[in-house]
Amino acid sequence: MGTMKKGILVLDPRTKILLLLGINIYVFTNSYVWAEIIVMAALIILLLLCGVYKAALKSAVTYITLLAIKYFLLPFCPEIILTSLNIVVITFRKLLPCVTLATLLVQTTPIRLLMHALQRWHLPQTVIIPLAITVRYFPTLREEQQAISDAMKLRNVHGVFQKLEYIYVPLMLSASTTADELSQAITARGIDNPRPKTCAVSMRFHIQDYVLCFVAIVLLIIAFVLL
Repeated sequence: MGTMKKGILVLDPRTKILLLLGINIYVFTNSYVWAEIIVMAALIILLLLCGVYKAALKSAVTYITLLAIKYFLLPFCPEIILTSLNIVVITFRKLLPCVTLATLLVQTTPIRLLMHALQRWHLPQTVIIPLAITVRYFPTLREEQQAISDAMKLRNVHGVFQKLEYIYVPLMLSASTTADELSQAITARGIDNPRPKTCAVSMRFHIQDYVLCFVAIVLLIIAFVLL
């Protein structure tokens, strides 16, 4: 989170936020699978251009798997489980574009730039501080989970129930502690200081930001038309 991932395309944090808003509203108002596929393909290409290759591959594989379940597995399922399974598949399909774009935001946007972008929008500190803590919270939990997994490999721990015990129990116990530590760390850096903040990085829109913001606006218009 300290540095931006380098890719062919570098986006302003405000562009990512606007695009995330547009995608969220669009995918939950759109009922056409073909339009959803186009949006998902565009997001995967965007992740590749921004240098987030692993997340792009995971999103592509997950979405293809969900489509395969919808068209090749669900038609042969018994009626008793068809409805429940269909709801699960649709929910995951709708959430995946939002999660994909949120991954792009988290992995390519340092906290200082995200906060500076929100301050440029003149948002109150009561909004900026919780959002900054939330964005940093999940990568911190991921790092802790990875450390626990490495320790389990060294101790040769196997079995599903043992993994659940050794991974999720410590994570659940440390979740609140991690949030408190992040809050204290961010407060120590002066985030609650009411005076205007400065940033060493020049933040302004480029041609790619204008294009993607236009796309976000178009998606919002389409979403409201479909309502």
